[in-house]
Amino acid sequence: MKSLLSAFSILTTAVVISCVTINIYFPAEEVRGAADKIVNEVWGERAEQSEETAPEIKDQPGSSLRIDFGPKTAYAEQAIDVSTPEIRAIRQAMKERAAQLFSYLDSGHVGVGFDALLKLRSGAGLDLRSRGEVNRLIKAENSDRLRLYSEIARANGFPDKAGEVQEIFANSWRDQAAKGWYIEQADGSWTVD
Repeated sequence: MKSLLSAFSILTTAVVISCVTINIYFPAEEVRGAADKIVNEVWGERAEQSEETAPEIKDQPGSSLRIDFGPKTAYAEQAIDVSTPEIRAIRQAMKERAAQLFSYLDSGHVGVGFDALLKLRSGAGLDLRSRGEVNRLIKAENSDRLRLYSEIARANGFPDKAGEVQEIFANSWRDQAAKGWYIEQADGSWTVD
């Protein structure tokens, strides 16, 4: 009986100690870091450096041993993969197109949309050829951006979260827009950055 009670005690202790819940979550901070890097790469020197570094937190050595019993929550950390061949090709196409878009962004004809896409803000002063070119550039850029968001979500195991990836990228595009570019607000109005 004594050995049965001892075995039961050990088993109960093992169950209590090993009770861990693992939550797989959408890695928003990791996606935000990847978005800032990609936007900076695509816009190059035009992108404002707005990287903020968080203060480093160092562990303080403890003088006592503390054992917590009960369920614990562990979060699965996920590194964001933005280097698949598809993502690299999209990034390169966007980078090559950026130089052509800068003149339209600088002139205010094109603005950075609230939804992470580019929009024709005004066609005033554009001749027929220029209007066709800007529409072609916006269409190609927006197509690549949507493919980028979907591919990042797919490559990282959360294909149903492409919309959330797009929202995070929207903040990066707006935050890193050059001075003088038009930025769409949530209500659809435009402001100059």
